[in-house]
Amino acid sequence: FLNARLIEEEIKSYLQDNPTKTFDLQRANAFPSGLHAFYETNLLRMFPKGTNKKIRNKGTEFMALICAAREPLFESAVKKMIGEESFESVKGKLSLLFPSGSDGRINITHKSLVDYLVGNNEVRKETGVEDSTESCDQSLDEPACLISSDVMKAAHMKICQHCFEVVGIVGGRDSKVDTGSNNSSEDIGDNDGNASNMARLTLDDKKERMITYAWKYVILHACSGGDETQIQAIRIGC
Repeated sequence: FLNARLIEEEIKSYLQDNPTKTFDLQRANAFPSGLHAFYETNLLRMFPKGTNKKIRNKGTEFMALICAAREPLFESAVKKMIGEESFESVKGKLSLLFPSGSDGRINITHKSLVDYLVGNNEVRKETGVEDSTESCDQSLDEPACLISSDVMKAAHMKICQHCFEVVGIVGGRDSKVDTGSNNSSEDIGDNDGNASNMARLTLDDKKERMITYAWKYVILHACSGGDETQIQAIRIGC
């Protein structure tokens, strides 16, 4: 089913890029077989060789946040963590593999995508490729973007810090929050202060979900990130 959907999206993408042409069904024979081959093909299409290094790294940072999260994150939260400009520059490119749901949360097309992006670190180590934050500076034979363990740790630290801000834990790398969990909507990544009653209910629901997420997983993210400042803040705040 997933393969069929990816092929459908590939055909749509081809027709969008070539509006004056018709799709030749014989091209289907050239489609990659297997999910990992599809992931590699799509990542190379989204971030072809020669893509600006900054955009590549922002794409990797985006993917790392989604892969590190234990539940789908709201778009607004990810936007807050990586910056609106960076979010807008990569979200559209990655929407096929990381689609957004009707609830505004970013999903993963299939759990095997995480295995492909993160699990490939083991392959990199076995083949002698250095594991570093420059995970998108690939050789000609490597996929467009693989998420290194350093980038994953950084993603856990970003999510941990966001959890701190949501529930009001003092400390962490940025120490932005002073007290309590009476955070404004901006603290969870939403800033629609003039929302209608219906929109306000949705906003409150997002806030409640993010607070629940924070208390469930803040310790996990702190330990996975390995930042001693955050871990110490956990000891004091929890």
